[in-house]
Amino acid sequence: MLTSKEIRKQFIDFFKQKGHKEVKSAPVVPIEDPTLLFTNAGMNQYKDVFLGKSTRDYTRAVDSQKCIRAGGKHNDLEEVGVDDFHHTFFEMLGNWSFGDYYKEEAIKWAWELVTKVWNMPKDKLFATVHYEDEESYNLWQEVTDIKKEKILRFGDKDNFWEMGDTGPCGPCSEIHYDRGVEHCSYVQDEDHVCEVNGDCGRYVEIWNLVFMQFNRLEDGEIKDLPKKHVDTGAGLERIVAILQNKYSNYETDLFTTIIKKLEELSGKYFKDYKKEFRVISDHIRALIFSIADGVIPSNLGRGYVIRRILRRAFRYGRNLQLHKPFLHKLYEPVVEIMGEQYPEIKEKRDHIQLTIKSEEKRFNKTLDLGLEKFNEITCDLEPGSIISGKYAFKLYDTFGFPVDLTKLMAEEKGLRVDEEEFETEMEKQKERARESAKFNMEENTIDKMQVEPSASTEFEGYSRFKKKTKIKNSYIDEENNAIIVLDETPFYAESGGQVSDTGRIYNENFELIITDVQKENDVFFHFGKLTTGKIRGEEVTAEIDQERRRDIAKNHTATHVLHFALRKVLGKHLHQKGSQVAPDKLRFDFTHYKAVSQKELEEVEKLVNEIIQKNLPVSASFDDLEKAKEKGAMALFGEKYDEKVRMIKIGDRSLELCGGTHCQATGEIGLLQISSESSISAGVRRIEAVTGRYALDYINEQSKLLKELFKLTKSDKDTILQKIEKLQQENRELAKKVDSLKAKSINETLDELIENAKKQNGITIIAGKINATDSSQLRQSADYVRQRIENGIAVLASVNDDSVSLVCMVTDDLKKKYPAGRIMQKLSNIIGGGGGGKPDLAMGGGTDVEKLNQALDALPEIIQELS
Repeated sequence: MLTSKEIRKQFIDFFKQKGHKEVKSAPVVPIEDPTLLFTNAGMNQYKDVFLGKSTRDYTRAVDSQKCIRAGGKHNDLEEVGVDDFHHTFFEMLGNWSFGDYYKEEAIKWAWELVTKVWNMPKDKLFATVHYEDEESYNLWQEVTDIKKEKILRFGDKDNFWEMGDTGPCGPCSEIHYDRGVEHCSYVQDEDHVCEVNGDCGRYVEIWNLVFMQFNRLEDGEIKDLPKKHVDTGAGLERIVAILQNKYSNYETDLFTTIIKKLEELSGKYFKDYKKEFRVISDHIRALIFSIADGVIPSNLGRGYVIRRILRRAFRYGRNLQLHKPFLHKLYEPVVEIMGEQYPEIKEKRDHIQLTIKSEEKRFNKTLDLGLEKFNEITCDLEPGSIISGKYAFKLYDTFGFPVDLTKLMAEEKGLRVDEEEFETEMEKQKERARESAKFNMEENTIDKMQVEPSASTEFEGYSRFKKKTKIKNSYIDEENNAIIVLDETPFYAESGGQVSDTGRIYNENFELIITDVQKENDVFFHFGKLTTGKIRGEEVTAEIDQERRRDIAKNHTATHVLHFALRKVLGKHLHQKGSQVAPDKLRFDFTHYKAVSQKELEEVEKLVNEIIQKNLPVSASFDDLEKAKEKGAMALFGEKYDEKVRMIKIGDRSLELCGGTHCQATGEIGLLQISSESSISAGVRRIEAVTGRYALDYINEQSKLLKELFKLTKSDKDTILQKIEKLQQENRELAKKVDSLKAKSINETLDELIENAKKQNGITIIAGKINATDSSQLRQSADYVRQRIENGIAVLASVNDDSVSLVCMVTDDLKKKYPAGRIMQKLSNIIGGGGGGKPDLAMGGGTDVEKLNQALDALPEIIQELS
């Protein structure tokens, strides 16, 4: 049985073999798209491409995108647990064509993968098309072997995809799988007829192929796009359930490890508590991935959605008699299943577990009281009654019950909640604008960490490294991991591309080493480890690592100077696209249409160091956003700014909007050395550099390397280039000799294969292995054979790095009856891969090296099948 990891890999590898670039999943927090709470589809990161606002340096892409559908337009939260296939977090497998291939390839490849790589039974598959899309309807018949009666037509509702009210759109074609009548939710209804695109659950959509060929204008008119795109999405969870022959997504290996751990923690079993296990095993995945990508549970936006998910899962834990925090203990099974594909969840282990645990612990203290109050409110209500919105609001405001949690508990009793009245009460609370941050001190420890939207931390780090302040809230676990919220802080929270400060918070009772600081809704969360004592007392000293801060400041100021120098050397078209400022290096991403030449890099580096040597003053000031723009302050494109903004001015060279920490003069930077320049996407370049003591270390390393080269080549600074050029020339000549010997060796092997060729029905059949190093040599070998045989078919194979490459050659007189592409598909399927090509020549490959001999031996039988 295939594992989920293997299935995901097969999808990605299949399209990589079709010339697609594997692209890393975007974060679940959408980049530069405030219209979305979470990334809810694979196409989100390509929205700018479809809108024609940007391009990529590739035209074919494949990935497995992590998605969350909870909150906003696409919200599956309340459906989770009810059935076998709804999730808040899921993976969307997808392949894209940006003005490259179109319907034929998308349909042909989808069918090939589903039926030949995954071997889904063809009699269980259906294809749907838009009723006006004759092209797709015909292509399904022409490029696949699906039966005509299984190609179904539907209207706009099911088979026309639109990004929004305006913009790119087009017909789509879906592949549906018949799970069997046992999956029909109306099986007891004798009059019910199961239908594709019905709601009974028997037929499930597994892959949607969207053909974006139109642009809908504001008046509703549809125009042709200048380029046609393909955007496909296949839900991994559903596909795994089918391929592993499981009744439910939750019975696949994507969930069983989590469920097994939950059974261990609770002493209960999945078969007896299916809804509870479904909800919890789903929700923990959404929590882990969202927190890894920067979301912190709160009362606003994404943070509130995550808080609702966590509290919903925690409440279902009560049905399993779990009365203590347990969700954070499910972290390890999730990482075991998915950490290899998404290493970010492994890298932020402590942060994720601590965040979940602190939120659990906080809610646990009020859950019992809230449940008691809910039972008190509802004990005398008859089924069908309505719970007052005022009561629902009280449960939210006093006990932290999200309204959907109250609705859930009400539904279990056959009751409803007056949501309109609840929203009215919420609005009244906002109008009162009462102080909503509630910090209760009991016995010198925090009893409740309730950080509301109006709470804030005053940042004092621009002017001081050390600050006496007060604890507003804290949390600590058994392992002495802690989170502290201060009234005022000198610690810079990670933002604007700048990493957070580190340091310590202490008083006479304890010392806490701070390793990370995150900001959510103007509240600074200080993450750290308690090294001595216990957190007691309200007043503390917060002190940052000063040397580290100075290194960060050098790099941040250097980033501004670098931006100025790049625009000076390369042109005013250049704009910042992103940055990272750390103590040991800086990274700067910018728009530019081509690679920066070595000469240009030298000019940029020279200009930056000239400005550093001038020791220009660096000053900060605040102003209204519009006035700052009038003064010429540069802003990061797409960034959202407050009405009041901070500006950093460097002499008369640079003026930028920036909230980061900086030097007082450019001379403090000392020196800048560019370490690399590269492309990160079409039209976007990246420069990495080091400053100060790290720049000196870099120069010393380069100097050591140069001295070693002098020694190895027996040269000096005057002769080193000549020595290297001579060595390169000698290497090229030797390479030619090696290639010549290899070619001779391959040709000798080919001659032997030709001499020992088999005959079948008058056809010369050649199948064998050669020592080819790449696809070019394979094609040349195929041509060599073609010139020496008539009425023949040859398949040549080479093995390199645990993978097999194949070429199939068919002479012109046989190519119509025995097309090379069809032969290659059958052969490559045996070795766990794919391939295709023209009737006279096809390429392919696979990863199952052990089955290569089986594939080569199968050639006569395949030819016989095609006869």
